[in-house]
Amino acid sequence: MKVGTIKIITGIEYITTTAEIDAVIDAINKQAKIVRSAEAAKKKAVLSVGDRVTINGKKNKNTEGVISRMKVKRAIVRCKNDQGATVLWDCPFSILEAV
Repeated sequence: MKVGTIKIITGIEYITTTAEIDAVIDAINKQAKIVRSAEAAKKKAVLSVGDRVTINGKKNKNTEGVISRMKVKRAIVRCKNDQGATVLWDCPFSILEAV
């Protein structure tokens, strides 16, 4: 563990009210949103229309496809389903990996 992580964990022991807990949860949620946005921006920078990608989602584990359209926060990915039909998935950049 990093030193900062240890300080945070030991600091949690001093929380004594629900208001303090709510403030900590709010701060964590805001930071999580910033981190997720930065990670998605990094992936979007290396992906483009026509790239082959793997979708690593809960329902679509390791489904391969081709990016057909890029939006601000998501990409439209053309994939084949189990029956061989072409389907379009609207995927956040965070679950896409370049092949």
